[in-house]
Amino acid sequence: MQELEAIREAVFKILNGEGWKRIVHFGLKPAYTKEEKKNNVENENNRLHCAICRNLNGCCFPKDNLPKYHKHPNCHCIFEDIAKPKVTADCLREKFAGYLFSPKYANNGKAQLFIKWGYDIINIEYLIQEYVRQAEDKYASGNFQFGMLNEYGQRISIAIELWRKDRKEKVEFKSGWMVYPDGNIQLTTPYGGEVK
Repeated sequence: MQELEAIREAVFKILNGEGWKRIVHFGLKPAYTKEEKKNNVENENNRLHCAICRNLNGCCFPKDNLPKYHKHPNCHCIFEDIAKPKVTADCLREKFAGYLFSPKYANNGKAQLFIKWGYDIINIEYLIQEYVRQAEDKYASGNFQFGMLNEYGQRISIAIELWRKDRKEKVEFKSGWMVYPDGNIQLTTPYGGEVK
């Protein structure tokens, strides 16, 4: 009987939002795209509200891993309890083809690392699937680190693990993501350095 009561209580907590929080800035539409975030920063008509608040509006975080956001005077933001959102990760092909493996950026050394591990431009689809799988899992479980917070929004780092193709060993490194509303994150950089 006690087990059944404990299960009921756990379900009640989940359904009533314990565990996740959403930042809400009343009266403003959340920025669901990069262009909307940019507009929140650059549009003169938006200057009545803080750009950071506008671009955090609707963003969701596990309550045990919330951003260190300091409200300013007259801030309209609140942290609202929510049920765990459906976490999604967007990983554009361009982040690999147009940046990581692009000859234009060959001097930054990132492509050489991936090639050393056995991955090159023909593995982009696999890399995208693996990044999305790992990012969704780790963001949903709160397993990420906060990066820069500025007027464009909150960035986070998520550790990605890949098997090396030349030996049975994994490599682990940071990837960079931007947080968007309703549990969505979007890849900003495929390689952000070693995990320390």
